[in-house]
Amino acid sequence: MIRKLALVSAAVVVLGAGCGGGETQTSQPSQPSQTSQPSQTSQPSQSSQTVTLKLIAFKPERLEVKAGSAVTWQNDDGTAHTVTSGRVVQAGGSVQAMPDGRFDSGNLTAGKRFMFTFQTPGSYLYYCNLHPATMRGEIVVS
Repeated sequence: MIRKLALVSAAVVVLGAGCGGGETQTSQPSQPSQTSQPSQTSQPSQSSQTVTLKLIAFKPERLEVKAGSAVTWQNDDGTAHTVTSGRVVQAGGSVQAMPDGRFDSGNLTAGKRFMFTFQTPGSYLYYCNLHPATMRGEIVVS
C-alpha cells in the first residue's frame, strides 16, 4: 500500500511539473502585434492643435499643421474676440479688415472655443475682427 502511494505521488509530481503554470508561456518571446509594427501608409498623420487667445494676441501667432488637421482657438482672455479668415491692411493710419469667407467664429466670449479643420494645403491668414490692428495670425497647411 505504501509502495502504491509512493508511485501515485511520483506520478503527480511528474505530471504537475509538465504543466508549468503559465510562467513558461510569458517568458517566451511573443509575436509583435500589428499595432506595434511601423505603418505602411505614406499619408501624413492628422492632428489637433490649439491657438490661445490671451492678452489681445493669438498664441502662437503662426502655426504649421498637416492637411486634415483640426485647429481649435480657445479664448482665455477677459474680452470677446473673433477668428476671422482674411487679411488686414494698414495704411495712412487706417485699418482695413478684408475677410475672405473661409471661416469666421463670430464673437467668442471668455472661455469659448472655435474649431476649424484644414483640408487643403496653403497659407491661411486670419485676424480678430474686434482688434484687427493687433490680433493677426496664420495657419500654414502642408
